[in-house]
Amino acid sequence: MRKIPSSLTGKQGMFDTLREVLREDQFTLSNWEYEYGYFDKQLDMKAMVFLRLPIDTVSGELDDPAAVVQFGQPFVLKHVYQTGNDPDIGYASGPAIAASFNQFQEPQDKDAQVEDDYVEMAKQIVRRLEQKLV
Repeated sequence: MRKIPSSLTGKQGMFDTLREVLREDQFTLSNWEYEYGYFDKQLDMKAMVFLRLPIDTVSGELDDPAAVVQFGQPFVLKHVYQTGNDPDIGYASGPAIAASFNQFQEPQDKDAQVEDDYVEMAKQIVRRLEQKLV
């Protein structure tokens, strides 16, 4: 994970408005609960490198378009995924049973080293967002 310094950190706005602006730049809401979440933008073709904008609710909940949210510090993360079968999924019980309980493999590396070119790409995206979300 590599943090991206940004003037977005600490900025507040209406959740629905921010979601629409970020959707225009291919950000999607991910890993959200009612009081926090992340706007993610995929940076690579393999879906392993993401620019992540953390948000916390200041008032309301994320399922309310009128909720007020605050940005945390943006960062870039990289997940390296396993290839092939995950030995911990339990295929011994049969693929149909295992698939119904274990749909996703654990990443091989949840916090892999992020290459500089992705960090630079993320910085440029964040700078554009800073201009859009003034």
